[in-house]
Amino acid sequence: MLKACSISRNINRQAVQILRQRDISVDVWSGEKSPSKEELQELLRIYDILIIGVKEKITKDMISNIKSRKIIGTLSIGLNHIEKECFESDYVDIVNCPTANVTSVAEHIFALILDLSKRIQEANDLVIEGKGDKRFLRSKPSDICGKTIGLIGAGNISSKVVDIANIFQMPILCYTAHPGNHEDLIKKGVKFVSLDEVLQCSDIVNVSVPLTEQTKNLISREKVDLLKENAIFINTSRGEVTDVQALVELADRNPNFYLGLDIDIEQNEELLSRKRSNIITTPHIAGCTDEAIQRIYIECAENIVKVLERRKEEKDIEGR
Repeated sequence: MLKACSISRNINRQAVQILRQRDISVDVWSGEKSPSKEELQELLRIYDILIIGVKEKITKDMISNIKSRKIIGTLSIGLNHIEKECFESDYVDIVNCPTANVTSVAEHIFALILDLSKRIQEANDLVIEGKGDKRFLRSKPSDICGKTIGLIGAGNISSKVVDIANIFQMPILCYTAHPGNHEDLIKKGVKFVSLDEVLQCSDIVNVSVPLTEQTKNLISREKVDLLKENAIFINTSRGEVTDVQALVELADRNPNFYLGLDIDIEQNEELLSRKRSNIITTPHIAGCTDEAIQRIYIECAENIVKVLERRKEEKDIEGR
């Protein structure tokens, strides 16, 4: 029997059942705090399968002495908390959850877009301040129907955003490093263009890309300068994908530019601490709905089982 350990105590019954049906026992981390690097390394030694979250960092030295097959399942889309050398190991398979929270994130993106375009937060604050009259708004609310939306990234989240954008009859531009891999989006009305064209021509821009060496600071200060003065800019990816300082400065000097961020705020806590009527910040909660979390556990368990099935097939082929 294989042994698995989940760092999350909240792993749901369906995920546990999926693993147990594959003859995998499931333990749950019992420590009061998240495991240290040394404790994670010991768990990797003891268990065949380790289920982690984004707070658990896996480094190449932690797996350097592993000489038996292991699986690391991360309860996330992103993989930047696992050093790239770990993916090259002959003994360790790594799985993530690329689809479980797609709908949740896409909904959050449009929640930010609609809140900003309809001036909901600004109007609510005015009411609280005793200025409950539309004449106090810095600018009138605007419709998103018919507005051009530019997508940076063409993955699962962007595909779901496209579905929603089509309901609002929005022309859709998209930049991706590999447009040839996304012919399905062309059928949905997406036009692939350069990054600069997305930034210059879109009324609303959304960033949905993983944080990698290639995407770090993808939206640099120079790229921020390409945005329309009255654009809405949304980022629910990692904060490091954009120059947050440059985006906030643009919002500060231009009240008609609206910014929606769903990012880990530690690096920009002071910058984002002042209330602004044209900026909404949420602390990377887009993919953390109750429903998404339950789906993440299940997807992780299913992907772990797929690795085991693939290993079995490979072993059968070798034995022929």
